[in-house]
Amino acid sequence: MFKSSNWRLILGGLLVVVGILALLDTLTVFPFTGILWGLIFASAGAGFLVYMMGERSAWWAVILGVILLGLGTIIGLTSLFPGWGDRISGPIFLGGISLAFWLVYVRNRNFWWAIIPGGVMGSLAVTAFMDEFTRFDGGFFFLFGLALTFALIALLPGLPGNRQWPWIPASILFVISVLALFSSLNWMSFFWAFLLIGAGAFLLLRSVFQRKVS
Repeated sequence: MFKSSNWRLILGGLLVVVGILALLDTLTVFPFTGILWGLIFASAGAGFLVYMMGERSAWWAVILGVILLGLGTIIGLTSLFPGWGDRISGPIFLGGISLAFWLVYVRNRNFWWAIIPGGVMGSLAVTAFMDEFTRFDGGFFFLFGLALTFALIALLPGLPGNRQWPWIPASILFVISVLALFSSLNWMSFFWAFLLIGAGAFLLLRSVFQRKVS
């Protein structure tokens, strides 16, 4: 179990190391590259995660740790692969934030609220990836991800009281996501045609069965 003094030692040590490296870089004593700075951010993130492992109440350290690890990864990738790293940096950063909130929930199931930012940021990460690397419209993936997020709130343990209300926004967002998908694929005319056919068939069948019963 970490004490407050141990936590100060970890943070103080990281700040001293980063300050020395920044000073040496400014004085051009040693030409530090982006890879080294990526390792510094990643090390700081690892420090927060180590602290979290010893202090269960410090759930916030998960968020800071994963975000710093993501930033370190992005800095390293953009230094090694400038073109490709810039394209993947958005999904990595957003996905890292999503992972952080999911880890908060996994660590304490009473923090069911963490599912919401975890799902939203995860949906944004998938949307950014699809927009960058595919021709698909990311709007469908974002809306579908939000619908899935609310469904998970109802399905996963942790939510107190009434567990039915999340299905309402989940259903609405799912329908909107399907409409967005059809719109992106230019299938809206087929959707409305099938919708009208289905509604008409339902009214006809209902009328026939009512006459048989009477």
